[in-house]
Amino acid sequence: MKIIDLTYDARLNGYCATAVCSYDWHLKATAGAEDNLKIQRAIIRDSKAYQTLRADLKRGCVLPPLVLAVSNIALPDGLNPAALTPPTPSQALITTIQAALREPRPSDTYIIDGLQRTNAIRQTLEDMPEGSSERGQFLARPIRIEIWLNMSFGAIAYRMLLLNAGQKPMSVKRQVEVLSMKLREDLGVIPNIEILLSLAEERRVRAGQFTLAKLSQAFQAWLLATPNIDVRNIVMEQLLAESAIETIGTSLPGAPANDEFKSLVQWFVDMDRLVWSTNSQFFSNETVLLGIAAAVGSAQRNETLRDRMQRCLKSLRDQAAHGGSDVLAIARFNELRRGVDVAKVNVGQFTREMVYRAFQELFVSDGTKSMQDCWAFGAAQS
Repeated sequence: MKIIDLTYDARLNGYCATAVCSYDWHLKATAGAEDNLKIQRAIIRDSKAYQTLRADLKRGCVLPPLVLAVSNIALPDGLNPAALTPPTPSQALITTIQAALREPRPSDTYIIDGLQRTNAIRQTLEDMPEGSSERGQFLARPIRIEIWLNMSFGAIAYRMLLLNAGQKPMSVKRQVEVLSMKLREDLGVIPNIEILLSLAEERRVRAGQFTLAKLSQAFQAWLLATPNIDVRNIVMEQLLAESAIETIGTSLPGAPANDEFKSLVQWFVDMDRLVWSTNSQFFSNETVLLGIAAAVGSAQRNETLRDRMQRCLKSLRDQAAHGGSDVLAIARFNELRRGVDVAKVNVGQFTREMVYRAFQELFVSDGTKSMQDCWAFGAAQS
């Protein structure tokens, strides 16, 4: 792997290295990316386009640059925007960073753009006999990459959303899923949280356990300010994408863009621990997480509701911490949900909307309404 340029992004307040590496280095650096796909989408194997791509790879085609993010890199003390003034950045800085990146670091490396291309390379390699000259030549081929260094999840999400907004966009849902492993790293610092990767681990055995897939979906709901994240209307998707860009962009280049969402997940963890003994499954409910996240995301954009929302969440946590008797009125929530006519209503969508509107009403009332009343309001509006 050889760095050929190093640049500073003033908007993201971060550094990007442009490099050339071998297929061998890239595959080692991204080992385990297939596991990411278990919570994203299936690896494409049968698509005619990807079959053609794999055939072209064998013939020596050149791939467009791939984009990676690498965390926990010890950046040189002398690295600053002034040191990267054109025409060329300091060679000493490049040499130092290159030395830090020379050995692949799969546990710290995330594929931002090129997930399927990476798997096409890996699948093409699998078709070649071990120890063959063909395999050795294939692994030695060069590929161009961009490497974002020590960037926060929010900064990377902002860049991805913005770049896709000007073309036929990859859905916001899909883009956030691609970044989910980076989201896991950022949320992993929250006290008492345990993030489960496998869908087989969905059954929680203690408070504070959340699957990454559900947290990723909650982030989408928070970002888009809607509990229904599977948007099929193209115009609406574009409007939501623009709103998402603005939401993340307002906190750059200062504090990491997902600090507000991180605070919400901390609230999820705290409340889960406080209600676990009597309601261990409430916060395992995906529709609950999506509804609350969407309501909080919507309030975050409203100057009047932002402070009310923060007061309400704090009040619920304080009441629960001091032995409040079912401050979330979960029994009432379950009663209303069970009362739905499943022959006429999509229960999942009804529940997401009920939770969303119930917490919106709580914030609008500035906490003067009980959750009992808010659930009733949410059910009537859903």
